[in-house]
Amino acid sequence: MLDKALHGSNRYWWWILSLLGIMAIGFFCYLYQFKMGLKVTGLSRDVSWGFYIAQFTYLVGVAAGGVMVVMPYYLHDYKAFGRITILGEFLAVAAVTMCLLFIFVDLGNPVRIMNVVMYPTPNSILFWDMIVLNGYLFLNIIIGWNVLSAERKGIHYQSWVKVLIYISIPWAFSIHTVTAFLYAGLPGRHYWLTAIMAARFLASAFASGPAILILLCLIVRRFTKFDPGREQIRTLAGIVTYAFVLNVFFFLLELFTAFYSKIPGHMHPFE
Repeated sequence: MLDKALHGSNRYWWWILSLLGIMAIGFFCYLYQFKMGLKVTGLSRDVSWGFYIAQFTYLVGVAAGGVMVVMPYYLHDYKAFGRITILGEFLAVAAVTMCLLFIFVDLGNPVRIMNVVMYPTPNSILFWDMIVLNGYLFLNIIIGWNVLSAERKGIHYQSWVKVLIYISIPWAFSIHTVTAFLYAGLPGRHYWLTAIMAARFLASAFASGPAILILLCLIVRRFTKFDPGREQIRTLAGIVTYAFVLNVFFFLLELFTAFYSKIPGHMHPFE
């Protein structure tokens, strides 16, 4: 299937070259950071997390949001999503890959990432985050590749792939839950110190993930011969709406708890 990526129109190759150019700029910026140190990011003791971790968190949500397509299609036999399930699975692959890369650059020295592997620490949330993210990445690569190959050959995918699909559904919930635990376990950050953080993360994921998928469907329909379908896009829009409303509701709960209790530490982030 990779041979398809080597053929395309002039517009396709201009698009590929543009992406490679952006990647090259990012790579040279990373080399500059590697040479000068993390001081170039402006991070400090008080602002320990910045753009890298913000993008990491957002992309984990995008990856987890793909389950909003997989679950209706495979569990509830919603045939309409059959045309866009592959897009959701490979969107998850791209999102998780970028998540891992943002962690890579946030560490400063790339050798440090081997400490997680060489010195596993089960009582560390970062250790479990590595497990769930890499597991979800490989699950989606295997599932997406086999399902796409079967569709190209006009046959049904093998039965063992269905087992991996069922495993990937709760796994999708786990990646953003564990990421939320990274925040909720910090006693010095009152805004994040809440039991509802994981629920807020999942609600935002189920809004942001399908939202990006809608944009991807519109781009694919505009520039290719593949039409994801009007019904599919409308259904995704409904999922985004409900998830967004739920996320706002959770946020209002946080406001009530903070201001009704009048605890200064909880009120301060909202003032």
